[in-house]
This record gives sequence, structure tokens and C-alpha cells, in this order.
Amino acid sequence: MKHLIIICLLTLLSSLCSAKNYTLLTAGPSKIMAGEKSAENFFNEIVEEVFSRSNLKLYIKKGPWIRNQKKVTEAAPDKGLVITPLTRTKDRESSYDWILPIYKYKLTFITNDRSIDITNLDALKNLPVCAFRESPAEYKLRDLGFTKIRTKVQEQKCFQSLKTQKGKVMLAHGKTAAIKGFKLIGGNPDTLIYGKSFSEKTLYLASTKNAIPDTDKKKLRDAFESIKIDGTYNKIFVTY
Repeated sequence: MKHLIIICLLTLLSSLCSAKNYTLLTAGPSKIMAGEKSAENFFNEIVEEVFSRSNLKLYIKKGPWIRNQKKVTEAAPDKGLVITPLTRTKDRESSYDWILPIYKYKLTFITNDRSIDITNLDALKNLPVCAFRESPAEYKLRDLGFTKIRTKVQEQKCFQSLKTQKGKVMLAHGKTAAIKGFKLIGGNPDTLIYGKSFSEKTLYLASTKNAIPDTDKKKLRDAFESIKIDGTYNKIFVTY
């Protein structure tokens, strides 16, 4: 009997020692109005819930978004680095393992200046357009031939420029994100005017290549399906 207990204890200790911890690298707005939640926190809540249901330990570290992406792509797999929200693109495809498709959106032109024809793509090319630096928004503008691109390391800066009228046009990551982002800096989202939207993209939880073993990937994907089925995903979403 003693031998059986010892074997069980050794098995338990072995499993605990071999359990892998993960660190989520994410970004957040530099300033949030009282009582408001950032869009980044939505993804953090979803990922925390998924890891919790998977019985996997997760730490969260916030930092500059561009630097975080570099850290994840350059890290050793045993560091267990994951990142969200990250759009899956052709250029990024081989740099990450794509774990969970969390949210879909469409890049959308926005303004709050009624004198601008936000639906006229050719006319917009003559205007400065703000975009989050090194994001699908910046890449899309370059692909379209825009030359007056004003990139910002924080997307909040683009919303602030609209509010202060220093900037006139922005390419935002979807209407929902635009409403949330503009509201966070004290703007009235009812004043926003929407222009052309582009093909749908997906924001993912991604990781360093080979950082998450297949067994843990399955746990995470099963847990993600469970929060959609039992309504937890929607409960979190509506709070944003």
C-alpha cells in the first residue's frame, strides 16, 4: 500500500513539475476614462477564462505592442509566450503558431468631419490618414497607394486626433473598435461617420512557434468552444 501511495505522489509531483506556465504579452491604452474598459481587456478576459478552464497557468504582461510582437517571434519556445489580439496575415503566417480565432472585424474608414466624403476612396488618398503603426490598417493603406499615412504607436492617438480635429480620417479596426476607442478618449461615437469596409479579418491568440504542445492546444481549443457554447463568450463581449 505504501508503495502505491509513493508511486501516486511521484506521479503527481512529476505532472506538476512538467506543467508549463505561459505568459500573455498584450498592450493597453495609455489612458482610460473612469468606468470604461479597453478593447484589449476583452481579449485578456477571454484568454484568461480559456486558460483557467484548461487548468493552465497564465501570467499577463503589458508593454509596447510592436516590441511585444518582436519578443514573441524571437523567444525560445520554452518561454511560453503568447500574444493577443493579433491579426493573422500572410506576412505573419510563418512567424507564429495561431492558437485561437477570437474575433472577426473589417477595416473601416472613419471621420467625424461631415465636409469629407468618406465613401470616396480616391479623394481620401489626397488627405492624411491615421493608422495604428505596423498593423493591418497601415499595410492596407500602403497596398491601396496612400502616401499621406500618419502612423501612431498607440491607436488611441488616432482617435484623439479626430476628437481635436487635428486629424480628419482614420482607418480603424472595425466599427465596434472605433466606437469603443473613440469613447475611451472622451469622444462622442455618435459623431463618427463610416466609409468603405474591407474583407473580414480575424484576431487571434498566437504564440511563439512550438511554444504550446499539442496537448495544451487541444485543451485551449476545447475550452474556447465551451465558453462559446455556454454563453460565457457573449457575456464577456456585451460588457464591452
